[in-house]
Amino acid sequence: MAVGFGPGPALGNAGIPFIIVNVSGVECTLEGYPKLAFFPASYKKTSIKVTSGGGMIYGSVKPRLVVIKPDATASFGLDFLSAANQRDPLAGPCMVQNVYVKLPARTATLPKTHETTVNFNFCHSNFRVDVTSIQPGPLPKEG
Repeated sequence: MAVGFGPGPALGNAGIPFIIVNVSGVECTLEGYPKLAFFPASYKKTSIKVTSGGGMIYGSVKPRLVVIKPDATASFGLDFLSAANQRDPLAGPCMVQNVYVKLPARTATLPKTHETTVNFNFCHSNFRVDVTSIQPGPLPKEG
């Protein structure tokens, strides 16, 4: 799994595309929304909430069966506000450093969790992120 650099922030909204590449020799079938966990994930006893459905940068896409052939791609998008709560720190304890992704596999054996590095201020996102469903192709649909 790779993390791309998405469209720049727009009116306080930002997005990160996640690209899934099938590097195995067999098809992989995914359906639905990935499960996400972040580190760090809370500040002053308030934790990040992940909402399925999409947001302003990456639009909502109805979940469907996505078959990824060997060497082919699929993707999903992560949306968040970049200026909702600016009372909390600009960096440090509010900066996500890692995201752990569990893909909604229907077939094929996948590692239980994929880890990748991302950086965004979850305090400024008002402790909320939106995630799209898995989609075919290298980039998620923009909103």
